[in-house]
Amino acid sequence: MLSGGFNVIGFSWITSPAATELEAIVLDWLGKIINLPEAFLLSVVAGKGGGVIQGTASEAILVALLAARDKALKAMGMGSLERLVVYGSDQTHSSLEKACMIAGIQKTNFKALPTNSSMNYALSPEVLKKAISDDLSAGLRPFFLCATVGTTSSTAVDPLMELGKISQDHGMWLHVDAAYAGSACICPEYRHYLDGVELADSFNMNAHKWLLTNFDCSALWVKDSSALVEALSTNPEFLRNKASESNTVVDYKDWQVPLGRRFRVTGH
Repeated sequence: MLSGGFNVIGFSWITSPAATELEAIVLDWLGKIINLPEAFLLSVVAGKGGGVIQGTASEAILVALLAARDKALKAMGMGSLERLVVYGSDQTHSSLEKACMIAGIQKTNFKALPTNSSMNYALSPEVLKKAISDDLSAGLRPFFLCATVGTTSSTAVDPLMELGKISQDHGMWLHVDAAYAGSACICPEYRHYLDGVELADSFNMNAHKWLLTNFDCSALWVKDSSALVEALSTNPEFLRNKASESNTVVDYKDWQVPLGRRFRVTGH
């Protein structure tokens, strides 16, 4: 109520240092509670990671995909978009498919790999390896994998450690979508479901599901925030300021799709 009454505009540090700094601190707190690797925290000295509140897990997946896409195209050449391949399972949330549509990924290059009851509908590392091998043979470039901790339709938990190693072997961005069940991993007895998250490039969980937090509060952490900034930053004259140009502050407008941003962290 207070933040809404003040109508704070928090898209950059200069417009509201309090909104930016408080969000960074709270996301680090939450990351520590869930025992995320330090590489995901903004407060780590000389680190490049950090957390940001997105509206939904759909937005979190989209910005991670855009960052991964631009990173891949930078290495391959901008004309290589039609070769890029994205992987999930047939249990992965439909927001991944929508993100691919927005990011310009060819429809046939979004691969929803089959699962079955023998692995409780988790994505099999062997199935992923076979798909990657087939796509490489076809001249395609695997670049993004979305693994899930708690799928919507079956609560499946993908084997993060094995999938992470495969992603690293092929230079793929690994995003972990723990929107549904990630908050349960705050409990020590469930934290093992996140084993392997240290191999991920980004991680998302929805505080507005099991943490009694108002919608919309979807927390996203990345290991390298510069990948988000390079993919999403725009700096027209009316947004330029000395604080931003010093590269010593966070401008959350560059970590999300929209420019506008409210005082998110106190609204929850």
